[in-house]
Amino acid sequence: MKKHIHTLGSYLKRPLISIPLAIVLLAGSAFAFSSGSSSSATNIVTVTPKEFVQEVAVTGKVVSAQDVSLGFETSGRIAQVKVKVGEKVASGQVLAYVANGDYAAAVSQRQAIVDSEQARLDELERGSRPEDLTLAQSDVDSATISLEQSKRTIVDEIKDAYVKADDAVRNKIDQLYSNPRSATPEILPFNSNNTSANFRTSLNDQRLRAGEMLTKWGNSLSTLTSDSYTSAYLTDARTNVAQMRNFLNDLSLVVSSVETNPSLSQTTIDKYKSDISLARTNISSAVSGLTTAEQSYSTYTAQLKKAQEQLALKRAGSTREQIDAQAAQVKSAYAQLQSARASYAKTVITSPIEGIVTKVDGKAGEIVSPNSPVISLISAANYEIESYISETDIAKIKLGQQASVTLDAYGKNAPFNASVTLLDPAETVLDGVSTYKATFQFSQNDERIKSGMTANIVIQTDKRQDVIIIPQQAIFLKNGQKMVTVKSASGSQDRVVQTGSINNNGEIEIVSGLAAGDQVLVSTK
Repeated sequence: MKKHIHTLGSYLKRPLISIPLAIVLLAGSAFAFSSGSSSSATNIVTVTPKEFVQEVAVTGKVVSAQDVSLGFETSGRIAQVKVKVGEKVASGQVLAYVANGDYAAAVSQRQAIVDSEQARLDELERGSRPEDLTLAQSDVDSATISLEQSKRTIVDEIKDAYVKADDAVRNKIDQLYSNPRSATPEILPFNSNNTSANFRTSLNDQRLRAGEMLTKWGNSLSTLTSDSYTSAYLTDARTNVAQMRNFLNDLSLVVSSVETNPSLSQTTIDKYKSDISLARTNISSAVSGLTTAEQSYSTYTAQLKKAQEQLALKRAGSTREQIDAQAAQVKSAYAQLQSARASYAKTVITSPIEGIVTKVDGKAGEIVSPNSPVISLISAANYEIESYISETDIAKIKLGQQASVTLDAYGKNAPFNASVTLLDPAETVLDGVSTYKATFQFSQNDERIKSGMTANIVIQTDKRQDVIIIPQQAIFLKNGQKMVTVKSASGSQDRVVQTGSINNNGEIEIVSGLAAGDQVLVSTK
């Protein structure tokens, strides 16, 4: 009988390897058929959350089981080896781990983010509770009271500014004038370096205008209350105190250089200086009071507006768009959690099979390199499978992953369970293609399994529910960003998206940027 020799390359040439490609081609054909006439350039796909399944299919050969060598997928310092030679271990049992506190913290942090985002989604879907509406109304009431108080304060400050301006003129400035309240006030003939003819004329004009300003200001304030207040009152007050401050500054120049004479004693001069200084201080105080009151009023006005907006949102409830956007945030957070868990898993060696420890090559405190053998097991099973995985798929394969196996001898209706027990770190070039040797251990002994049988292996590398996926050809690059074109009632618009993995049908996961119900334009060319 002629002996059949299987080369390593034959593992990659088995018909099963082309099954995913055939599925993609068939799906593509169906898609093209459903899009209408061949002249159509685009098709419209309505986004619907679906089950996301990602699998890798390879072929291999059954061989007699040998020792299984296990190592870490990352470098680090061994924290603990939990088994010893001769000990029987179960599938999934933790055998050793490297220092991984930072990885564990990252997992906890990502889990907290998922919980927070999920709680937010639950809140949006549930809608506002009666106690939420009560609290929002309470915030509005409190902000209203605070705004009314600040309005009364600003009215008081305006009236106080008028009193100080009136006092400055009637009790502090008028003593420097003859006929101060007439139509022709005249500054006293001081012997001063700062009393030129033009300056004296300016001081006389300022006293006349100050009197007119006080009369008009006083009349407008006679009806001012917190209910009738408008910003125009504050504007007038600012203008009037600024006028008074300039007037007092000019008078200060005069009295600062007044000299004594037989009819003007130093005591009188000192009183002039003191009164003008006090008036200036009072006006500065009025300016400060107006500024503080205005800032307080603006703050409480903004707080009331925000509280009213929050109450309106609570009463209106969440929109579909808000819920969909938050659902996308949950999915994004969960994807990051899965990534953190995957990184943590690389720091732990777990037994992929039931077996007995035959060798331990590491101890606590030692530094290990990725994929260096640390623990060896002998399997309780009699057979395992050797296969070769292409470089495009090897990144999806992890130690301990479960696989479904069929043997050509028994057909598709006789599946066997297996798991990944070993991945060679170095490549093996088959027919010019880089591949990586993988070993699969049968989960149970079965007398039907014989050495040399051809095995068809399907490893499920990812499975998730309610994932938004679209055809890859809907994605295009614009300004370095991945985008899709979304149809809307007003036309269409380009939208930035964040993508994830690709499933067996060639569809790509959308982590963020799209929501259920969106209509995406897909090129059929």
